[in-house]
Amino acid sequence: MDSLSRKKQKATSIKDIANQAGVAISTVSNVINKTRFVSAQTEQKVLDAVEKLDYRPNIIARGLRTKNIRTIGVIVPDISSSFFSQVIYGIEEMARKRNYTMILGCTGFDFKEEIRITNKLIDSFISGLIFFSGFDNYEFIKKIYDKNIPLVILDKDLGDVDIPTVVIDNLSAIETGIDYLYKYNHRKIAYVSFTKDKQTTVRQRYEGYLKGLKKHNIEFDPDLVLMSEEMRLHETELSYEIVREFLKKGKIPTAFLTVADVFAYGVLRALKDEGYKVPDDISVMGFDNILFSQFTNPLLTTIRQPKRLMGNIAMNLLLDIIENKEIKEKKIIVPTEIIERESVSYAKN
Repeated sequence: MDSLSRKKQKATSIKDIANQAGVAISTVSNVINKTRFVSAQTEQKVLDAVEKLDYRPNIIARGLRTKNIRTIGVIVPDISSSFFSQVIYGIEEMARKRNYTMILGCTGFDFKEEIRITNKLIDSFISGLIFFSGFDNYEFIKKIYDKNIPLVILDKDLGDVDIPTVVIDNLSAIETGIDYLYKYNHRKIAYVSFTKDKQTTVRQRYEGYLKGLKKHNIEFDPDLVLMSEEMRLHETELSYEIVREFLKKGKIPTAFLTVADVFAYGVLRALKDEGYKVPDDISVMGFDNILFSQFTNPLLTTIRQPKRLMGNIAMNLLLDIIENKEIKEKKIIVPTEIIERESVSYAKN
């Protein structure tokens, strides 16, 4: 049969299921949507018909009627990042447990793309939105919230107590990193990071670095702060190049503290290629505790934030909002901890 004579197969409808099972359309609806009690025998007839006719409900049409198509939009700036991927895993895991589906949008740290994808998801009748914002865009997020779209912000403190948020205390986390390095006699601590102007999270970590230095009466040296916007999507490669160039200038720190583990990987390689031993000559400390930090040489000491748990909490919070459950706390701060491995030792001052 050629393509011209071939007829398009009609999608199975709820009426077809009713005819096949020999029951009323309302009965089929009650079985599928679990809205009213149906005897076990009748329910089985409907389920057999559903399977035989390979019926797939129109979730968009159902969602328009029930105001919930059980689909969650998730906005992330970079899906290649191990940090984001682990949080996404936690989000999807909880969505599956509670019978929701996740739709993922990646912005590539592009603010215009962030707006475009978010609006596209909202127009697609999503039930709610989890927002990893790449940049500080409070006004845009506030507009979404003011439209009564269920929303949870992840990994960013907007300073708005009304908007549901799941974060860590970034300032305190980095400050404890300085405390830890100070305990190991480090007084010349270099800091490797993205630029701080566009992201609250990055800015708070830098403030934690400054606060930690001040707390221990360590004089701030701007030459020990290595920041680059270009490292945002090329963290390891560019941190390697930047640290190599820095080391050639001759002002050598006793330790490097990085805003993320992926920067620490570049630092480790740069130190090795420039002839330094870690931690005998210089110590290195990361942030995130992503999977590969257990396999570096030496194994990376880092500040752990519970990525999968953060995703679980964010999705649970959003679904509780969607399902009109009582929300006791809109801002949830997830604790961090230092994971001691092999890349930090006592400084030889």
